[in-house]
Amino acid sequence: MDQERRPRLTEAPEAVRAAVERLLGEPVHEERAAAAGFTASVASTVVGIGGRRLFVKAAPVGGGLGEAVEAGAVLAEAVGDLGPRPAGFAAVGAWRVAAYEAIEGEAVTRWTAADEPELLSVMKRMRTVMEPSPVGGTSPYAEAFVPLLGTWQLLSGDGGPRVDHLRGKPLPVEVPVRMLAELESRWLPALAAGTALHHGDLRRDNVMRQPDGRLRVVDWTHLWTAPGWMDLVRLGPDVAACGLDPEKLLRKSPWADAPAGDVNTALAGLAGRAWREGLLPGPARLRHMQREQALHLLRWLEARLNHRKGTCTPGEKSLRSGGHYDAHKDASGHPQRRSDSPKGR
Repeated sequence: MDQERRPRLTEAPEAVRAAVERLLGEPVHEERAAAAGFTASVASTVVGIGGRRLFVKAAPVGGGLGEAVEAGAVLAEAVGDLGPRPAGFAAVGAWRVAAYEAIEGEAVTRWTAADEPELLSVMKRMRTVMEPSPVGGTSPYAEAFVPLLGTWQLLSGDGGPRVDHLRGKPLPVEVPVRMLAELESRWLPALAAGTALHHGDLRRDNVMRQPDGRLRVVDWTHLWTAPGWMDLVRLGPDVAACGLDPEKLLRKSPWADAPAGDVNTALAGLAGRAWREGLLPGPARLRHMQREQALHLLRWLEARLNHRKGTCTPGEKSLRSGGHYDAHKDASGHPQRRSDSPKGR
């Protein structure tokens, strides 16, 4: 399959297509595959001959995709009107099929300042509904992410095959790799104890904007827990890429008192994965998104560290003195105009 293309329901086994028609209550007349997203699951709006519409996700179990579809069906009831209403679930052999209301509107393609009040409303609702987790059978997101850590620690040490392609690539910020490595090393102590249900992939293409401006979060596929503020940190580089200030959003959110050091650790860990993978060969859209996220995670972290310069510890001051990175470069190491920086930098 083309890595840039979503699979279609028409390509799934006949029994899966029949299950979708049972959930729909009528034969499928039209299928519209989701344009956004990066997984190889069926993700389509289907329209019946009588005009009924549902959004359908389907995939086989065994590689994580079908398991994610099944988790989504469990979570839909728990998150309520934060996301789409569930319309049914089916297990068809090795395949899992989940159906949801087809939300009127479109996936967000760009955040604007006008979205801030509604985004903050979503964050308040998430705090109420998801903290602590309303479902059982969860595991810490921090532990699931551990295999993706290590970029900064490898780069500050002897390196290795995972980071060989990063040698000689200047960072787009003036934060020493040794400091990034130190922050990255605190990942589990900082994040593992969080008890909030964690979406884990909060960004534009997983948020629907309805005609009235209301935002609905879609693609709930992980039975993870984390500190409640972690989803906002995951969203931060996405809003920054659109010219908004993620720190301002955090300060106005229900998690304004999030521990500063833990937030910085989260930013460093997420940035390491995005920086490493974004500069690998691979699907163009995915790699572009990862480079964009790396850039804005690092910029946000740099701004937070600079804000603390007057109060940092002697050890932090020592770490600051090592290394020099051109902050006028983008996530690929190319020159970038300062005017392209997000607000509040």
